[in-house]
Formats: sequence, C-alpha cells, structure tokens
Amino acid sequence: RSQITNCLNGYVKAYIEALTDKKSEKPILTDSGKLILKFLQDNQKDFYKAKDIADALYVSSRNVSGAMRKLVTDGFVEKMGETPVLYMITEKGKELTIED
Repeated sequence: RSQITNCLNGYVKAYIEALTDKKSEKPILTDSGKLILKFLQDNQKDFYKAKDIADALYVSSRNVSGAMRKLVTDGFVEKMGETPVLYMITEKGKELTIED
C-alpha cells in the first residue's frame, strides 16, 4: 500500500510541476502585441484607431484588432468609445520593457 501511495505522490508531484512549469507559460505578449505596443510606446499621442496603427505597421486592421483585445485585457492599452473604437496606451503599457 505504501508503494502505491509513494507512486501516486510522485505522479501528483510531477503533474503539479508540469502545470506550474515556467517554460510552458504563454508569453506576456504575442508578436503582433509586441509590435503594436512598441509602436504605441514610440508614438504617444492621445488616441489611435486600429486602422491607423495597421497602416503605420503595414499589417491588417483585423490583425491589429485581434492583438488589441489581448492588450486591453492585460491592461497595456485602454479602449475608448464605440464608433470609431479608439485605443490609448496605459501607464502599464508605457512601463513595460519589450524584448525581441
């Protein structure tokens, strides 16, 4: 019985370590998110439309809108208004160091 318990404890420990393994965590920013946030850090005006960012970075508006959802959820960018939707970098976004 103690062998079974030890075996199960080993499996449970390995399972928990796998769940908390730092290497398997999702990155803070996607590649698109890095590109957009770097653009916003370097070009701080009041507000941007997704299309303005897309045009400046030569990417699709759809790509920008998708990345912006995560940036907003993570608190790096603030979403303002409805039509048009405007975005503004937050203090958290300004302070983040973006690594390549």
